[in-house]
Amino acid sequence: MIIDRVRVLPITLEIRQPIRFTQGRVRKFQRIIVELTSRDGTVGHGECRGDPLIYTMLTGLAESLVGTDPYQLEALRWRIAPQGLVELFSGTVAVQSFAAIEMACLDLIGRTTGRPVCDLLGGRVRDAVTTAGYLYYGDAPEAAAQDALLALAHEMDAAYGFRTLKFKCGVFAPETELATLRRLRAEFPGHRIRIDPNGAWGIATSMRFLKAAHELDVEYVEDPAPTLAKNRRIRELDPGVPLASNQAVASLETMGLDLAFGAIDVVLVDVNWYGGLRGSLTAGRMAELTGRDINIHSSHETAISQAAQLHAAACIANMPYAADTHYAYLGEDVITGAPLPTADGAMPVPKGPGLGIDVDTRELERLHTRWQELGFRSWGEDDGEPVVLPRW
Repeated sequence: MIIDRVRVLPITLEIRQPIRFTQGRVRKFQRIIVELTSRDGTVGHGECRGDPLIYTMLTGLAESLVGTDPYQLEALRWRIAPQGLVELFSGTVAVQSFAAIEMACLDLIGRTTGRPVCDLLGGRVRDAVTTAGYLYYGDAPEAAAQDALLALAHEMDAAYGFRTLKFKCGVFAPETELATLRRLRAEFPGHRIRIDPNGAWGIATSMRFLKAAHELDVEYVEDPAPTLAKNRRIRELDPGVPLASNQAVASLETMGLDLAFGAIDVVLVDVNWYGGLRGSLTAGRMAELTGRDINIHSSHETAISQAAQLHAAACIANMPYAADTHYAYLGEDVITGAPLPTADGAMPVPKGPGLGIDVDTRELERLHTRWQELGFRSWGEDDGEPVVLPRW
């Protein structure tokens, strides 16, 4: 099998409501789709985040991929960037570019062989992946933000049956957000609740907040502070809540660094940031060998990357948590038929060949045309001021 055609298609998607976090607001999701066509006309798709630097690299690589064998993924990884760049800067432009290409290659191989991607990775250990309801503050002013977030929690719980809720905090003052957390616990007494301030807190604020979070039975906190060293200090002070990360630890290399720091209990793997599906499984094995748990991170996926995350999660045994997903926020998607299903708080792992989804080519072109009209959009800064971490 030989790749005969490569297309790189940034897209812009409408979402059901704006989402707000420490570093700004997101009003539309932007992704880059990689489309590979083999000489026999079989098509595979991959995806990564919408970023102008990644787009520049992918468009520069596109022509060189024509004539290559999609099975030769290691040779392809070494071609895309010098090994030093791949090893020292995981999660950046080269690694995320490769992740999108690898995803498309595996989809292409799976469609050609008639096997789902998880079978190409070693086989599934679960048929469905438990998922978490992702709760953001929207555009409501601070006085109304808590009510809006709780209403969203009840809406998601009713629609999808989530038994785990993830509260994205780090937006308002910690005292305000602690009141929101207390109300979440009171209104969802049987749910698991996790929090993520995106590195917005310093050590003292983290300890004050996490003492209360421990009393409220918070499952884990993701990146309370922005660096490995600060999170290590928080963990040394024993806040009573496990620490997770996709910022301070966001790659295979930083996982290795954390063996020395000892900051993190739960590694949040992202198919893009960890260099693809195979890299994500390597992270799972590293965590298994070094006494850490794994969970799945999410970053605004369409059904293409969501399916890839499900295939990765299907193959990782040491994953006792509900996976993060933004999929419920999508107002539109790139696939034919209904959206990927969620029932009783879980998403089935697709069973069809490749990623197990069918891309709607007309819809893909429409969303790409929208991107051509709008271009890449940056996160809106709070009140027009630059964000400096930690904020509190």
